[in-house]
Amino acid sequence: MPRTYINPMPKNQKIINKRHLARAEVVRRQSLAIQSVAIAIIVVVVGLLVYGYLSTTVFLPQRTVASVNGERITLREFQGRVRLERIQLINNFTQYYQFAQMFGAQDPFSDPNFGGILQQLFLQLQQPQALGQQVLDALIDDRLIRQEARKLGVEPSAAELDGYIQQQFGFYADGTPTPAPTLTPFVFPPLNPTQLAIITVTPLPEPTIAPTQEPTVAPTEGPEPTPFPSATPYTLAGFQSNFDETIAGLQESTQLNAADFRYFFETLYIREKLLDLIAKDVEPLEEQVWVQHILVETEEQANDVLQRFADGESWTDLAATYSIDFSNSLNDGDLGWVGPDVSFVPEFKNAMFALQQAEISAPVQSQFGWHIIRVLGRELRPVDEQRFEQKRQEAFNIWLAGIRAEANIETYDLWQEHVPTDPELPF
Repeated sequence: MPRTYINPMPKNQKIINKRHLARAEVVRRQSLAIQSVAIAIIVVVVGLLVYGYLSTTVFLPQRTVASVNGERITLREFQGRVRLERIQLINNFTQYYQFAQMFGAQDPFSDPNFGGILQQLFLQLQQPQALGQQVLDALIDDRLIRQEARKLGVEPSAAELDGYIQQQFGFYADGTPTPAPTLTPFVFPPLNPTQLAIITVTPLPEPTIAPTQEPTVAPTEGPEPTPFPSATPYTLAGFQSNFDETIAGLQESTQLNAADFRYFFETLYIREKLLDLIAKDVEPLEEQVWVQHILVETEEQANDVLQRFADGESWTDLAATYSIDFSNSLNDGDLGWVGPDVSFVPEFKNAMFALQQAEISAPVQSQFGWHIIRVLGRELRPVDEQRFEQKRQEAFNIWLAGIRAEANIETYDLWQEHVPTDPELPF
């Protein structure tokens, strides 16, 4: 019987030799390489996306826009303060726009009462670079003020700062404070002999008041008046709710946090205390001059008026006859007592303060014509509350300018590329 041989390997099974193994290894390595490259590309792309996100949200805001004696001002703080300033400008714009509409203005921008203010506010909002420079300068001043305050020991405690913030929101834990006394009354000196020799004072007649009989009003019956509801007391809880709501709204608009706003209020508090310290010697007095003038159109006319006065004609008659400033020509051209803050044109103002009592100027030219200026008096006189505060601020600004001149201040152009233009006007 013949023998039958069985093939141990199936017909379709390939014989794996060394060549096959080598090729398989090559394919495996190529696959791994492709996978590695793909993973590397994904990692690089994700890394770039993450870096781009972090650079705009974390790294960029922390970059320095200015350094004040080594103390940094970051882009985040700068941008937040610009947005805060824009909110204030928008609020002011909206308020004046509504005022103009209330008074019947068809075009608020051309309204004689509010148009100029609206145009100025609108222009500030449309010039981000100028607004950015203004905010950067303010931030630098804030740093200088805080640095000098630390040297002088002017630093509020947490309780003092809490009380100050409460007061900014109209809450007084110990009750509404009693109004501070106004400036000490000043007794104006009488006219001196020189002034009496220059002018004639006509006494005013005493007013005669005829006695009048009070009308008799018969009582009428009617319904009892409805009592007005009493005001809801402003409590600490009410303040806290108002404060939290305000800060939450500002955080969303400015991207500043609660700590930033506390720092902002602390700077305001320190500035006020430092102003009181720096301006403590400023007195509510300033040198003022009592001025009259005659305004004419040409230098020839001015010289003619001067000659007529030298020949003995009355100043009163000359002012009434020749002055084209009709607002005061019938009152000796009298401008009253004026101080250094008066808004006269520079030529007139400089000539006025260069004169002594009883002196008359040579013809002075301005955009309005030719002036002949006479000074009747020159003395220290009291100022009102507004002018006194202005004088205190002027003293503080002079001090701050000196501190700034000696400081090591560096600014970087980075801020110019990142000045926010939001929020925008809602209309």
